[in-house]
Amino acid sequence: MAREAGVSVPTVYAVYGNKTGLIQALADAADIAANPSQSLAELEGAENDPVRQLAAMAGYDRRLFERAGDIIALVREAGRTEPELASVYRDGRQRGDETRIQVFSSWPGGVLRQGLDIPSAVDIYAAICNIDVYTTLTDERGWQPDQVERWWTEALARELLT
Repeated sequence: MAREAGVSVPTVYAVYGNKTGLIQALADAADIAANPSQSLAELEGAENDPVRQLAAMAGYDRRLFERAGDIIALVREAGRTEPELASVYRDGRQRGDETRIQVFSSWPGGVLRQGLDIPSAVDIYAAICNIDVYTTLTDERGWQPDQVERWWTEALARELLT
């Protein structure tokens, strides 16, 4: 990797400290590539419209997976054998869950489907909008990224809202 970047291995370690630091920097870059400020603006602009908020979150996930899906897959796979790297992946997932909890908690009673609590809604979101579903639909099934995003928004509204 250092050779491909045109720098020496000691330079990489001087900047990032270790493999975990480098992977964390890649994960941070992936988040930036998905434009979180755009997502925040979309969420705030749709504060009284749960469907638009779901669309904003699905849009962020689409941008994240479209622009940095390879990095996410790399971090997840590396984490299978290296515990420090597994925590980088888990931390990213946790930040996403925290955003969803915050958004879902802001909705008035009766917006979530009857009998559905916030933790279950977050789980359903995670089951629908994830890198594996995105990759299956785009790489294996030939869907366009915007088609995935639209389907996610519709599926989330169907599964989560009254």
